[in-house]
Amino acid sequence: MLRKSLTVLLGLVAIFAVGAGILYFNKPAQYFVLLKPWSGFDPAKAPPAADYASDDAWAALPERNDKADVVPASSTAMDNQAHADVDVFFIHPTTYYGKAGWNARFDEPGFPMDRLENGVLRYQASAFNGCCRIFAPRYRQATVYAFIGKGADEHAALDLAYRDVAQAFENFIAERNDGRPFILAGHSQGALHGSRLLQEKIAGTPLADHMIAAYLIGSALPADLGLDGIAPCAAPTDLHCTLNWNSMNNAAPRAGWTQEGTTWIGGEYRMVGGAPIACINPLNWIAGGAAEASENLGSLPFTGSDKDFPAARKELTGAKCENGMLIVSPPEDAEGFTYGVRTGDYHIYDYNLFYMNIRANLEERVAAFLATRERGQARLDQ
Repeated sequence: MLRKSLTVLLGLVAIFAVGAGILYFNKPAQYFVLLKPWSGFDPAKAPPAADYASDDAWAALPERNDKADVVPASSTAMDNQAHADVDVFFIHPTTYYGKAGWNARFDEPGFPMDRLENGVLRYQASAFNGCCRIFAPRYRQATVYAFIGKGADEHAALDLAYRDVAQAFENFIAERNDGRPFILAGHSQGALHGSRLLQEKIAGTPLADHMIAAYLIGSALPADLGLDGIAPCAAPTDLHCTLNWNSMNNAAPRAGWTQEGTTWIGGEYRMVGGAPIACINPLNWIAGGAAEASENLGSLPFTGSDKDFPAARKELTGAKCENGMLIVSPPEDAEGFTYGVRTGDYHIYDYNLFYMNIRANLEERVAAFLATRERGQARLDQ
């Protein structure tokens, strides 16, 4: 009896060891076990939608004190939202990793809310507070597994999230923007929804003339979206164009972006499948460009505090576009730039690494747009 029990126990241990080994060496298996929702997508089980006429449906608004109002310590940067002539519609990235459902509540508490408030708003959306009034909607974001799997459930979750974003944008245009010029911006999942928004709600409409640029960062954004008059920005003051980069070091695998990255094009979600991806270098704002670390005006480290906002670190890394990817080389032990870096992918630092350059370019690009508009108005008045 004892021998039989030991045999069973050893068998269970062996099975566990084999399973653990498979999970350790097989990332798709890890993601399936750790991140895939328990059941298939069911729209009837989706959490309630937000009402974007209510301020509670927005993570950041210009007239409200929120986490997008911060500026780096020891800098001359200012929160200029009260006086800005331009708005930004900012779509946040994925902060929900849950398995209970394919989409989070729009006001999902706990880790998703903390990452949105103390991570995304502070370290990404705040980059726009010098040039623009910030409007950042909450939405029923798709869980992170929606970007790992490529089936109908994943696409349905992304579609539900996008429909929230589209409704928020419609409210922004109709009730909050007052016909002002605007920037479309986002990161990761937010950039994917922004790309679809650009294709479905902006391109080919009068809004295209009011859109200064679309900062759709950290996405598998094809260089050619097939849109008349909207292409990747080629220079620092180009207008009505798109910007994207995906930060990684030389050792990072690229297929997750260049082959398997989820994009919206041609009216459907699909893998980018080797199509050329847009890469604008955020140090010199040249399409496909390269720049030395000396051109980096300041990178913003993540800190463990939700109160103190850090100072930017100059010349942390250079950057060069290479086959659609942005190759960076920050020190591997740089404090505030190591959390969440796996296999050399600096995805969560796409804004942080170039934070002060982003602020500077926004001011330059907005100034170019306003000057162009003034010249156009002057011609009309003659």
